[in-house]
Amino acid sequence: MASGAVGIDLGTTFSAIAFVNQHGVPEIIANAEGDRITPSVILFEDDDIIVGNYAKQAAVVFPEQVVEFVKRHMGSSEFSFSYRGQRYSPEQLSSYILAKLKHDAELRLGHRVDQAVITVPAYFNDHERRATMKAGEMAGLQVLKLINEPTAAAFAYGLANMEENIRVLVFDLGGGTFDVTLVDIGNGEINVIATSGDHHLGGKEWDDRVIDHVSKAFQEKHDVNPLDDLSSYQDLRQKAVSAKISLTRRPKVNIFHDYGGKMLRLAITRNQFEELTADLLERTVEITNSVMTDASCDADQIDRVLLAGGSTRMPQVRKMLAEMFERAPATDMNPDECVAMGAALTAAIEAADLVGEESPVDVRTHDVTSHSLGMVVYRDEKLHNSRIIKRNSRIPCESSRDDYTTTHDGQTTIDLWLVQGEHDNPLECSVLGHFEFYGIASRPAGDCRLSVTYRYNANGIVEVEAMDLATEQVLPHRLAAGSVTLEDLSQNRAPMQIALIMDCSGSMYGANIRNARTAASAFIEKTLAVPNRQIALVAFPGGVKSNPTAKIDDITKALAGLTPIGSTPMSEGLADARALVRPRAGVQRVFLVMTDGHPDDPEGTVAEVRKLRTSGARIITIGVGAEVDQNFLASLASGAQDYHFCSESLELTGTFINLATQLAETGA
Repeated sequence: MASGAVGIDLGTTFSAIAFVNQHGVPEIIANAEGDRITPSVILFEDDDIIVGNYAKQAAVVFPEQVVEFVKRHMGSSEFSFSYRGQRYSPEQLSSYILAKLKHDAELRLGHRVDQAVITVPAYFNDHERRATMKAGEMAGLQVLKLINEPTAAAFAYGLANMEENIRVLVFDLGGGTFDVTLVDIGNGEINVIATSGDHHLGGKEWDDRVIDHVSKAFQEKHDVNPLDDLSSYQDLRQKAVSAKISLTRRPKVNIFHDYGGKMLRLAITRNQFEELTADLLERTVEITNSVMTDASCDADQIDRVLLAGGSTRMPQVRKMLAEMFERAPATDMNPDECVAMGAALTAAIEAADLVGEESPVDVRTHDVTSHSLGMVVYRDEKLHNSRIIKRNSRIPCESSRDDYTTTHDGQTTIDLWLVQGEHDNPLECSVLGHFEFYGIASRPAGDCRLSVTYRYNANGIVEVEAMDLATEQVLPHRLAAGSVTLEDLSQNRAPMQIALIMDCSGSMYGANIRNARTAASAFIEKTLAVPNRQIALVAFPGGVKSNPTAKIDDITKALAGLTPIGSTPMSEGLADARALVRPRAGVQRVFLVMTDGHPDDPEGTVAEVRKLRTSGARIITIGVGAEVDQNFLASLASGAQDYHFCSESLELTGTFINLATQLAETGA
């Protein structure tokens, strides 16, 4: 049997590690200090990084050097911990916890540990799962699989109850996360039916209520807030945790807290504690009911309620579950250890499969997605989440769509926004990213048809793949460059490049060019006040005067240099602008043409406009004075609303300002 594989419960407050022994039985591996669970707390002390109980105790004395609750920040690019000028990401910090578990397991087992199955909350999204995988790799582990914590607990329980066909509800309330999972056990399989949760609901929230209660009492008595000092806060946190644990066994506990030479003795009864946290318990009830509804399952159809996570020891939890299901929860397994043991069983199976050995355990798990996977679509002038794979679909799973086509000539990329979540509004979902597929062979608009496959792999991680159906080539993809967010798109702040194409023929001499400059200057100032906007300036005749820029001074300086001379080569101006403002994934393009005459080459002008239209650009035309051919200019515009006429150049400023307002409010 492959012996280098372990199961790890990487917890918010405590972590555990287990392996499967030679008899096929999972065992917890004690750490170097002899404890079966290890605090997920990290202390930075001089050049040493210390994980575990010592770090937890040091939090009161050296609060600035201790970091905890790292799991709450997994997958977040906004969180980091700094020590001596160096910043540590959640993945790095988690890797130290994993490395501690790995090192101690190697000491106990007497051999290398290089493979692991790591547990994650069922409700973890794609970012959080990827971050967990990365943390394992940084710790020197080959991560064989991620398994949802309730599924792991069900596996550990089901191993001893496989002869029965039973439906189990796993109620997993840990130190920082909460999951509920409905599982069918029997016939050598663990089948997850439905799952839901809240990865910011756990024992920490119960602790916080005690901390707030004590701090308010302290302020009322001494007019000082003990939470203003970090050491005092850490001290009070540890006392709150201790009080919570004591209240599982006793009806009342006393908390003593001193701060700034002032002392408070406060008694808290179990009833008070349960009143302080009643809404938190109710939140777990709501989530439990939602899982039952998703599975079309009534309480009397549940054969067992399985507890996982240390916070399930609270009497209020067990009482609520007993009333809800009319039976006491099962207490066969240690709620602190069952998740790690289920992970160890999975690790043994995965490791054996990897090398072609016989599995030590003849049981298979089948999990489901905890979030729907969707793509963002624009419909009815709003962004929507178009769900492609629904939550509670068995993983691995995939869904393909082959109705994507290119929209302009020579298009070599397509871009997609992916989200996870149930809400129709994608802003209420977890945004996975803006993906750009590239390498499409250059062809006329509509000639290229693409199939895009959306997938959840066995780890619950999202994969997406696009294929050119004509060439059967799988397209490479990347996260699209730039800092545009989905909120930008919803607020019409998507990137926009505007080519301002100005008539500088001889007829524009004098007041006309001055009025045109004034109007264009007002347009530039108002347009560039909106984020993600750039303007390029092209003159005909005269060519490119400014590349696309968001710098008002640069474009205004170029505008001031416009000089009327010669004829009206509008086609050349359009060609220059087309070469300057090229199609790019996610970038809207607007070509705004202002003229007081008729182009030298009408056919060439129409041909250039056709090229712009087939590349997905919007064309706006403005005619000034009696000499313009209004029908011709209107035919160039993208629509009736995109042609504007000014009887004289003095009217240009109002027209340009209205256009700037329209582009700011509605996008291109």
